[in-house]
Amino acid sequence: MFKFTLITLFVLSNIQILSAQKITIFFDNTLSTTPSVSKAPLKYNKDFAYSLTLDDATSDAFTHALPLLRGGSIKEFDTPFTGFSFTDGCGNEVPFRAGIAWNSVSFNGNDNHNGDVQGIMMWHQLDSLYDYGWDVFNHSYSHKSAFTNQMNTLDYVNEVVKNQVAVREKTVKHIEMPVFVVPSGDITYQDIALQTGYKVVFDQAGNNLIGFGGLQVDGDLNLNGLKIHRQKIEESIYTPNLLENVVTKSQNGGHYWYNEFTHRIDNFNVNSFNFYSFKNQIQKIADGWGKNGSDRVLMAPLQEVFEYLVLRQTIKMTTLITGQKMEITFDLSQVPTWLRRKTLTLVVNSNTTFSRVDVPTNIKKTFKGIGNQKIINIDFSQYTNSTPTKDLTTPSVFRVFPNPAGDFLNIELLDNLTESANLTITDVSGKVYLTGHFFVKKYQQNIQSLPKGMYILNIRQGTQISTTKFCKN
Repeated sequence: MFKFTLITLFVLSNIQILSAQKITIFFDNTLSTTPSVSKAPLKYNKDFAYSLTLDDATSDAFTHALPLLRGGSIKEFDTPFTGFSFTDGCGNEVPFRAGIAWNSVSFNGNDNHNGDVQGIMMWHQLDSLYDYGWDVFNHSYSHKSAFTNQMNTLDYVNEVVKNQVAVREKTVKHIEMPVFVVPSGDITYQDIALQTGYKVVFDQAGNNLIGFGGLQVDGDLNLNGLKIHRQKIEESIYTPNLLENVVTKSQNGGHYWYNEFTHRIDNFNVNSFNFYSFKNQIQKIADGWGKNGSDRVLMAPLQEVFEYLVLRQTIKMTTLITGQKMEITFDLSQVPTWLRRKTLTLVVNSNTTFSRVDVPTNIKKTFKGIGNQKIINIDFSQYTNSTPTKDLTTPSVFRVFPNPAGDFLNIELLDNLTESANLTITDVSGKVYLTGHFFVKKYQQNIQSLPKGMYILNIRQGTQISTTKFCKN
């Protein structure tokens, strides 16, 4: 039983980093023409992105997919695999990575991730996958859906919220999940996940087929409440031509993103993709478009690709050329902090080479300043502003428990309380149900009068407002 939910839920956070950062390109020779710089459509300036997801937290994501993609041993084989990779466009290898769609408990509510259930991943393995650059996606708490039992709105909300709480509390990394992957193709989850605060929803059987056969990512996209299709692959549903079509379309300036998923990859059972078929597909991608091929593919988890699109559209930049220098100033004020990665790729158009790029402390860079594809990768992930502005849903301000709640909601402030705090409880449409104020660090609010459903709790302390969502059972 989970006793509280921290306000640091990324899915409820709109905090922004308010800052500007500058990098400087030093060209090797006098500029004969004015150089220009633009944001690459995809990370590392790749032509197309391919995202693969392993569903339902099965163990072969860790025992088979990970060592095949990254390199390592699989018990059925005598010889270790060397792994597959692409490059960052600057000569540095990046291993192929995927994502895992995670359920925290069985359909009956049992935690299957303690090692007692064969074929199911353990919690410490999930932390390891995360360390290796994989992403974790909310796939509902117990994989319940309308196809397996009767579900009301509160059931759906509980499935979403309980899973995000469980993953955060059960993992050493306190893993956050900004992406929701619909279980069993139950499209009712789509809008509920988005209303709960998820940034994007992926579904294989919904009524919204954005991204079927590849989503074109050139130019600005409407990234609010996005529902994206992902293609199921297994022995009986194997569609290699869809990927090849994406590769073909991603030429002559077009850039596409294609998503696939499967379940088990170590047997021939239902909903599975035999390991040898899986290996052959990965080998084909690597040989054709990875490091040893044309190096055109960005094989990364769907969260990573989506994060890049968000960063590309929210970060602003201006340029100033003086002599043989180009200064690029980045406005990060609109970049949301829920992004796990903040790496932006710049394409520099210049007939003059460069061999030096200066960046501020705590900002990483790789670059290639020669040839037709001059690029710079700027990684803002480790940058933190010394004086962030506290706005809606400030992290580490308060926590509420239990969530879902019964007749009472406990509120505990994590900062020192220096003045009276006011609270407001509304539904998702904004209708006010309760108001109050308190001057204690720990406060219990009676919510017996609230109908069952999802609510928004706002806490105001002076000019600072923080908010979170909770469920009433």
